[in-house]
Amino acid sequence: MGRAARIHVIFDGRPQATVLKGAAHELFATVILARFTADTWQRLAPMAGPAPKQSPHPGRFHVIQHGEVEETQAIRMTDADVVTWLTNPDDPTA
Repeated sequence: MGRAARIHVIFDGRPQATVLKGAAHELFATVILARFTADTWQRLAPMAGPAPKQSPHPGRFHVIQHGEVEETQAIRMTDADVVTWLTNPDDPTA
């Protein structure tokens, strides 16, 4: 009932059945997976089909929404970079 109740959940860890219960994928409208096993994929994104092969490139992850999968690249920033980007997004050095 997570999405229906407009509850926002961020989960970081192994999605064991005892932690998230049986229908874990129903808790999340958007699932972001990186460095996952086939079991984790089937538990959190079964509607998106079989698990894709892992990318050899660091920072790659998969975003699953409405059964659609998109592989994308994470932006790697330090804490200072994030503060600069949030406080002055027009700064060309950020």
